[in-house]
Amino acid sequence: MCESKKVIQKAIKGTGTTQIVEQNNYYGMTAEEVSRLAIGLFMDNFPKLQEEAQRVAQDRVEEFCQKIIQKLQEQGKTDFGEFSDPDMQFILNKSQHEYARFGTNELLELLSEIIINRVNYNNDYYMKIILDEAIDIAKSLSDMHLNYLSLTFLCKHTIKKEINSVEALKEHCEYICTKLPVPCEITNSIPLLNMLRLLEISVGFASDVYSENYNLDLNVVKEILPNMLNSIPTDYRLSPVGIVIAIINIHRKTDMKLNIETWIKIYSKIYFF
Repeated sequence: MCESKKVIQKAIKGTGTTQIVEQNNYYGMTAEEVSRLAIGLFMDNFPKLQEEAQRVAQDRVEEFCQKIIQKLQEQGKTDFGEFSDPDMQFILNKSQHEYARFGTNELLELLSEIIINRVNYNNDYYMKIILDEAIDIAKSLSDMHLNYLSLTFLCKHTIKKEINSVEALKEHCEYICTKLPVPCEITNSIPLLNMLRLLEISVGFASDVYSENYNLDLNVVKEILPNMLNSIPTDYRLSPVGIVIAIINIHRKTDMKLNIETWIKIYSKIYFF
């Protein structure tokens, strides 16, 4: 919100010379103002559709805006001033367009979480670039793709401190496979994920990775590892954009809480949690 004041001052008493000063006071945006802004951006920039399609698209955008505002308010946010930034408005409008087109629950949850993080990291240029890339890619991912990225992340990028035995590893692996299921043919998606720049070269079977990370006998690990984890890509780990998407999906579907920035800033290493 901007309040403008005009101050007119005569330069010398008795003359007609004046000085005009514009004073602009900027304040944070409210939730209601953000909602109006977002819907206005969408209506001004989305192609005109037939009446029924236009109504569906607008309903989706309103749902999307409400989801974002609700999540930010749950974090305790009351000042939404970041949305006055042209860059933030641009990326918000782009994400609205994607959800208006596809309208799936997975996309609603993923895009809204990316925008939440985009707001929270608005002063971090590197994080902004990665989150913007995630918005471009989100529409191309199904729920099974999201789970596959999450399983790959948990296998190849993390070491869980509490795991100190084969039994503990078995319990962990069974838990993540239950929460993040993928079909046996998921490996067919590796070319797509690679094309979307979500993968990077990193050689190693899941059993080898777990055996080395937890100092456990490889043959024993192979025996207790759920078949689902044998689908983890043997030649890849995740790119920074893949990590962002994987962690967001993990937050939605498990009780694990991971700091996105931590893994993005040290993504070339395995990190304990």
